Amino acid sequence: MKKTLILLATFISSISLYSQEIERLNFNLSLRSNHLWRGITVTDGAMTDVDINYALDNKKYLKLGIWGGIGLGDTNGQHYHEINYYLHYSTEKWGVGVWDIFNSTGRVKDAKDNDIWNYDHKTSGHRFDFRAYFVFCESFPLKLDYGTSFYGDDRNEKGDQRWSTYTGLIYPIVKGKAVDLDIFCGAAFGLAGKSSFYGNEKHDFDIVNAGITASKDVTVLGYKLPVSATAMWNPSRKEARVQIATSLF
Repeated sequence: MKKTLILLATFISSISLYSQEIERLNFNLSLRSNHLWRGITVTDGAMTDVDINYALDNKKYLKLGIWGGIGLGDTNGQHYHEINYYLHYSTEKWGVGVWDIFNSTGRVKDAKDNDIWNYDHKTSGHRFDFRAYFVFCESFPLKLDYGTSFYGDDRNEKGDQRWSTYTGLIYPIVKGKAVDLDIFCGAAFGLAGKSSFYGNEKHDFDIVNAGITASKDVTVLGYKLPVSATAMWNPSRKEARVQIATSLF
């Protein structure tokens, strides 16, 4: 009887631990009319992206994940595809993380920078980013966004690391209404004293990202979909784009 109770307790404990592990695993799917990121038009074509992540703590603050994007058609003769790996710690007030970014769109098939396993800092197509954000306070929810590229595919003509850096501000000017509205503005520079890949690559400092994002829930077949509309300008590149995006789950 005693052995039976011990086995039963062990089985229940194992099931409980397994359930906790399953709850830490998650994935999300989004659709976008194009892909805009920190003032860069990554692709002008419609795309979908998936985020597969696993929480390493019970509060689900620390996550290990894979983010991938794929174009839903060809744009200018190219098909967009990207895969990134990340480790990120995030709360409502602040977060830090490291990303390994690999966008092979338009790369020559047999080139070294198109090799997913090549991590040589002089030839790799991977780019490593350190990212962080900070929200000042609930009464003044200004969000500071920061990122620095520190390894890989961010090289100048001599093959040296540029350390492209982005700093941005995001502020919700309308919140908790039928339509929410955020405004944002960001600048970029190279920590090595040269240009960054965010701008036109002619100046040491550029305003590269400014615009607004309106968001609301749209009811479709009884299901509420979060939908956003963004207007973005990159003064450095003299570009402007609009985007419609939704998170399906």
